[in-house]
Amino acid sequence: MSFEEIINIRDMREEDISEITDLDKKISGFNRPDMWRSEIEHYLKNNSICLVAEIQGQVVGFMIGTVHPWLFGIENGGWIEILGVDPSHTAKGVGKKLGEKLLEEFKSQEVKTVYTSVKWTSSDLLEFFRTLEMTKSNFITLMKKL
Repeated sequence: MSFEEIINIRDMREEDISEITDLDKKISGFNRPDMWRSEIEHYLKNNSICLVAEIQGQVVGFMIGTVHPWLFGIENGGWIEILGVDPSHTAKGVGKKLGEKLLEEFKSQEVKTVYTSVKWTSSDLLEFFRTLEMTKSNFITLMKKL
């Protein structure tokens, strides 16, 4: 049995928030349980596609996507909002399996194009999204520091 075969992808539940908070702490070094509770509750209540990856009942990754009927002039666009994978499980297919399931869900909702945003310096994330066959879009991200 390959490693990818033991990864179970399922819908996220509110009960997963503590494990997601623990994952975020491993990834970012920050302890932000209130932020994650608020974020996940928002996405779960707003019909977003919220997925977790489990190995032997333990959450090792998560991905959240949304479908916007009309945003930035794009009709029915899918957006990958949040992604996190336990650092001890990166490059093992967890993120790819989450991404493939999210893309399936987008397709079932008649999404034609999927977008996300990544810092140019995040080479690991850029490489990950290339494995999902994502390429540069025709958008330019603008910002203003306040």
